[in-house]
This record gives sequence, C-alpha cells and structure tokens, in this order.
Amino acid sequence: MSLDDIFGQPISFTMLMGIAGISIASYYDRLTSLSLSSFGISIALLSLLTFFSILNLNRMKYEMVDIMAVISGLTLFIARLRLLYSSLFYFIPLVILSIFYLIIAYRVLRSLKQVSFKYHLLGVAITLLSIELRSYLPILSFIFVCIGIVMYLMVTSLLLKRILKEKNVIKLIDGSIWIQMGLPALISFAISPFSKVVSLVFWYLALIFLPLVILASLIKLISIEISIRQFHPSLWSVIFPQAVLSTATLNIVRVRFIALPILYEISISVLFSALSLFLLFLSIAVFSITS
Repeated sequence: MSLDDIFGQPISFTMLMGIAGISIASYYDRLTSLSLSSFGISIALLSLLTFFSILNLNRMKYEMVDIMAVISGLTLFIARLRLLYSSLFYFIPLVILSIFYLIIAYRVLRSLKQVSFKYHLLGVAITLLSIELRSYLPILSFIFVCIGIVMYLMVTSLLLKRILKEKNVIKLIDGSIWIQMGLPALISFAISPFSKVVSLVFWYLALIFLPLVILASLIKLISIEISIRQFHPSLWSVIFPQAVLSTATLNIVRVRFIALPILYEISISVLFSALSLFLLFLSIAVFSITS
C-alpha cells in the first residue's frame, strides 16, 4: 500500500474528521493537552491530505459522495479553529463549502441508485455546516439541520430497503456503518438550541444504534479473514462517530437535559475509545506502507 492509497482519496478525509472531532470533544471535556495535541495532528493531516489529493488528482477514482468527507473534514477543522480564535472571517469558507455541498448533493441524489452506509455523509456534511453557521445565520443553521435530518431518514430508509433485499448483508458492513450512530448524535448536538425534545430523541437514537453497530462490526470481523495488509480508508469512519457521541453526551449534561453524573464518565470513555482506535488505525496504516 502506498501513501497515495492512505492520503490520496477524498474518503481519506474521514481521518481528518476523526482527529478534529477528538480535538473538539476533548476541548469541551476540558482536556486541554489532548485537545491541543490532536489539533496539531489535524493540521499535519490536513497538509498531507491536501498535498496527496492534489498530487493524485488526475488518477483519482472515487464516488461523488466521497467529496462529502472532504467538506465535513474541512468544516470540522474550521470548527476547531473557531474554538481557538473566533472570527467573522470563517463565514466566507463556510459559505463556499455550503455552495459546494448543495451542488454535490444534487449530483449525488440525481444519480442515486444503490446506497451504502457512507451515504450518511450527506447528512453529516450539512449538519456540521449547520453548527458552524449558527452564530452567523441562525435561520440558515436551522434549515441546514432540518436537511440533515431529512438526509438521515432518507438514507436510513433506503439502507433498510436494501438490507431486506440483500442476500449477503455482510458485504454492506464496513467502517462507515458507525456513521449510522454518529449522525443522530451530531443532529442531537446541532438541534439542541432549537428543540430540547428533538435533541433528546436523536441522542437516544444514537445510544440505541451504538450496540447495534458494535455487534455488526464484530460479526464482520468474525466472518472475514483479518489481514493487516487489507487496510481501507473506511476504517477512519469509526473515529468521528465516537468523538461526536462524546460531544453530544456532554452537551446533554451541560445544558441539563439529563442530570446524571455517569453521563460525563460515558463521554470521557467514548472519547478515549475514539483516540485509542485512531492510534491503532494509524499504526496499521504505517505498517501497511512500510511492509
């Protein structure tokens, strides 16, 4: 496996989503050292991803929906920058990303035939943009999170329809199945300023899906031959959903939707699970390059 395989595809931006999500979650959990160190890693990763994406541009093969990982990764990076230094300047790149989102989403939906779990990136990207535009245009933020909810429900229903018809369901399962849990957690965080009830509903939905995606991932691992040489960028999709679940759970505690001290412990545990898996997958990626 080459460096192009690790860093040269749009879906590889899920790596940036993961570490930027960890940095944001640890910031809200007041783990300053972890937040700053993971932010430093996100800067390095953004540089590598940008360099290899440009280098690999002419021979890149990808689905259009993969571009949503790029939009999501860049939006999360801007989100972390805003925590470090707030500025009106960020409104410009957020508007540009929003325009790109609408164009790409139109092209994806226009040619939509058979969905996989990574199509939840359609909902992730617009919901992340909703969160970041909240302080600039609250009404647009609300519209965007509503689009995120529609995207989540639409993709989930299409996935359910495919699962019921699919003879070999195992082949549908990869790292991106975790977004099935992560997106409702993200929606819970995004919708919380507008509706406490809807926020709680989607947070509970994320908790319901958590054991299901863990079980599905374990079944996938048991049913295939595991090889360290079979690393795939979709593995990075496991990280961000855990980071955002940590943030959403802490938000539930912070705004006092549910006053249970154990939720803070759960938030920290999920965060360190995300960090541990990030380091593990990074080690596998390095090994696959050097071997």
